[in-house]
Amino acid sequence: YFEKGEYQRMSDNTQPTNAASGSNTTRNRRSNKKAASNTGKIIAAVILILLIAVYGGGVYYYSSHFPHNTVINHVKVGEMDTAAAEKAFTDDLASHKISLKEKERTEVIDANDVGTVINVGSQITDLHDSMNPWLWFTNLFGEKKYTVKLDVTYDEAKLEEVVNNLECFKKENVTAPKSAYIKAGDSQFEIVPEVLGNTVKKKALLQLIGTDLSTGITKIDLEKENLYKLPKYYAKDQVVTDALAKANTYASGTITYDFDYTKETLDYNTSKNWVKISKDFKVTLDESKVGDYVEKLGSKYNTMGSSRPFTTAYGSKINVYGGDYGWKIYFDKEKAQLIKELKSGKDVEREPVYSYKARCRKSAKNDIGNSYVEVSISNQEVWLFVNGECKVNSSVVTGDPTKGHQTYTGVYALTYKQRNATLTGPNAGGGSYSSKVSFWMPFNGGQGLHDATWRPSFGGSIYRGNGSHGCVNCPYSTAAVLYKYVEEGFPVIIY
Repeated sequence: YFEKGEYQRMSDNTQPTNAASGSNTTRNRRSNKKAASNTGKIIAAVILILLIAVYGGGVYYYSSHFPHNTVINHVKVGEMDTAAAEKAFTDDLASHKISLKEKERTEVIDANDVGTVINVGSQITDLHDSMNPWLWFTNLFGEKKYTVKLDVTYDEAKLEEVVNNLECFKKENVTAPKSAYIKAGDSQFEIVPEVLGNTVKKKALLQLIGTDLSTGITKIDLEKENLYKLPKYYAKDQVVTDALAKANTYASGTITYDFDYTKETLDYNTSKNWVKISKDFKVTLDESKVGDYVEKLGSKYNTMGSSRPFTTAYGSKINVYGGDYGWKIYFDKEKAQLIKELKSGKDVEREPVYSYKARCRKSAKNDIGNSYVEVSISNQEVWLFVNGECKVNSSVVTGDPTKGHQTYTGVYALTYKQRNATLTGPNAGGGSYSSKVSFWMPFNGGQGLHDATWRPSFGGSIYRGNGSHGCVNCPYSTAAVLYKYVEEGFPVIIY
């Protein structure tokens, strides 16, 4: 429709128009961003102002009120001023009941029943004044608990009366605590466990109730507060288990005494009574009871000096007593040995510790056997038996009873034997004697068997008026045979 030139002009005119339009668009965008930025700043400023206002309001408000979530002595006082908070502590005594949680039950102490009066002084105000109102916002996230001790008065006599009437103090409801202890069981010592009981510490409870009335605590768990009397010792205590082990060691060993013809056994059934366990679990052996046992052993098995049945060379049955021959337990050494073995807890088989021993032990009263020297004073005769065979028999002269030199009866152990000895001693009428002998065999101090070559005869009644100084005077040949067979400890029976 247009000439070429016209079209060219139109095209040239259009280009500048489009450039101006783009410039305007950029300017508009910049303007919009600036407006949005200003709006955001305004909003932020408004929020900041509001926050400052809220914070400032809080500071102002909590300068005279307790912060939110404040709890004093278990009483919620948040948002209260000090006057309202104080009133909360004094108006409602019912809220000051104290619940006692016991093992078997729960009981209640009513503040009204004990004449309780709560006086609030400056404690609440002082607490509020100590708080920083600038930090009031920190109480928005959970409770903050405080405890103050108020001025509380109550009738102590009424409180004690109320406490005395509690179920937990009635005799039929009370079980005393009892410590664990050790007792002798059927086969060993054993621990009897402690009894916890439910005995309440009254004095401590009264003190705690008084404290809790002033601090607003309304629940007392008697177990958690350690208000029950407890046993001193428990079954699992080291001192108890150690004592048990020691006691069982002392009583566990078996001591078997060998007496040839029989055995005597000492075991737990007896030794358990010798174990002493103190209240603080110290374990000892009652050594006096050990000694009593050794004495009983001696009474039962000692034969020295005891009466023995004896059949003489003539076939007569007699009882012979006295003398130093026989078995005799060495009391002190046997007691010490027994205590040592009991403490070891080991099983032992042995003979007792003897101070003297006989040559045999065929029964309780037969410890002579069939080898012995027999002297009959009434018959003035001596025999020597070796393994039941008579090796010699002859007349003798014994001690002179008319001069106080009688030969003592009894069963003696030959002390020793000696060749070519000189015997000396005082005479009854004064002076002294000295006699040489070839065979000397003492059995009772200065009395013994020996040859007496100075005597022309033996036997009969010579010993009365012309007897020895107590010895058994034998013919030389008889003394020689005796000397050949006898030895230290050989039994010599005189009747």
